[in-house]
Amino acid sequence: MSEDITTTVWTPRTLAEAADVTTSYIRLLLSTNKLRGQKMGGVWIIPYEEGQRWLDEHTAQSKSKDAALTTEA
Repeated sequence: MSEDITTTVWTPRTLAEAADVTTSYIRLLLSTNKLRGQKMGGVWIIPYEEGQRWLDEHTAQSKSKDAALTTEA
């Protein structure tokens, strides 16, 4: 039985939706090698582990910024 591709890789759209950022931003990260992925048939594919690592870091950074803004107010 084959695995569902949606659980093994991210696309710029699915990762952008999960992180609440634009797909353009995800593609920028990919094209500047700040996020690891590869183009297959003109479509960026991001390994699941890489996308999850970036998402975890992005979420942590967002929480840090929110906390800093709250303490400044």
